[in-house]
Amino acid sequence: MPNQWLECVDCGNELEEGSYVLDCPRCEGLLDVKFGNWCKEKAAGNDVRSCTPFAEECFEMRDCELDTPLFHSTALSNGCDLEVWVKNEVVHPTGTWKEREGLISMLRARQQDVSDLVLFSSGNTGVAVARAACLVPAAPRLHLVVPDKSLRRLTPYQKYLRPPHVQLYGHSGSNDECIAFAKRVARENGYHFEGGFRNYARREGLKTLGLEIALQSIRFDWYVQAVASGIGIYSFHKAFRDLGRVDHCPKILGVQSEVCAPMANAWRDGSTSLEDRHIPSEIAPSEFVTVLRTRNPRDSYRYVQATLRAVGGAFEKVPDSDILAGLREFYREPQFLRLFDEQGVVVGLEAAAALGGLMRAVRSGVVSRGSRVVLNVSGAAKPGDVNHVWIADLLS
Repeated sequence: MPNQWLECVDCGNELEEGSYVLDCPRCEGLLDVKFGNWCKEKAAGNDVRSCTPFAEECFEMRDCELDTPLFHSTALSNGCDLEVWVKNEVVHPTGTWKEREGLISMLRARQQDVSDLVLFSSGNTGVAVARAACLVPAAPRLHLVVPDKSLRRLTPYQKYLRPPHVQLYGHSGSNDECIAFAKRVARENGYHFEGGFRNYARREGLKTLGLEIALQSIRFDWYVQAVASGIGIYSFHKAFRDLGRVDHCPKILGVQSEVCAPMANAWRDGSTSLEDRHIPSEIAPSEFVTVLRTRNPRDSYRYVQATLRAVGGAFEKVPDSDILAGLREFYREPQFLRLFDEQGVVVGLEAAAALGGLMRAVRSGVVSRGSRVVLNVSGAAKPGDVNHVWIADLLS
């Protein structure tokens, strides 16, 4: 990759990628893509594809659009006592901002001559990467492991989930058990394991949202999103770093559900590492938490924690009642009402958790009233996620 190289965040080791690698060969640390001044120069054209590791290939993929609407919401602003801007990721073809990481992940795997790639997902990343596997010419075959209880969430996307591009595996275990199963599938068959947070392509893909925000003339006080492993938080900050605009990066608020909040627990404990006491021994059933169920993101927490410390950010954790309140608040915004009326699309529970966490952060004083905030509405609800009774009075 001309003008680009890999550098270990932990030991500074620099290398060119000759094969599909996930860890620094010297210390097993996290590998980041470094651009020098190249990314800053490319950004002058205001096209985020120019600032990705696979810019030329991205321009070829016109079926994988990245730029999404950013709009000011008077209704959400009034409800939260803030100036709220919405980054509307619901509009992606698979209804999730994970479309961004799907494209870059498949382009990376193709470049490294990967023939078979194994991925665990509870739905959003899976359908996004599966779509990319179908669209990217000569992409590797995707082996997608999904918890049995999440299979119904994939129903609208069956056209992306069939051979020869995708092999689907259901598994009866928890998310952690599904990840272990996915690693075993990769190991026993000689396939590549996709890598999650350790896969720089996923981080570079989600970084494109940060680039779109960073290239705006608007300066924000806070950026807010729901968090499982924290890929999006790390990636958002990296966008500003790559552009040489780190001083313009907003504070970042990461939100987790109360039933599974290992990062929020460790953050409140002042810990730089995720320890056993921060990890829930089991995740209580919740009809409001379908995706944010990563119990042990030990691999990523220290990098996410360092990112929040660098920008003066924070974590919030929210009970089900706040997630419901966040979901209902979206239906005071005319654009989301119109989206439901015209297409039957409902905002996802991850975005509802993010908004619920933002409202909680305002009440606690973490976020000052009147702040200018950009809210990542990260996607639409999948089948079975949202009981329409919860919002029926707002839709009529």
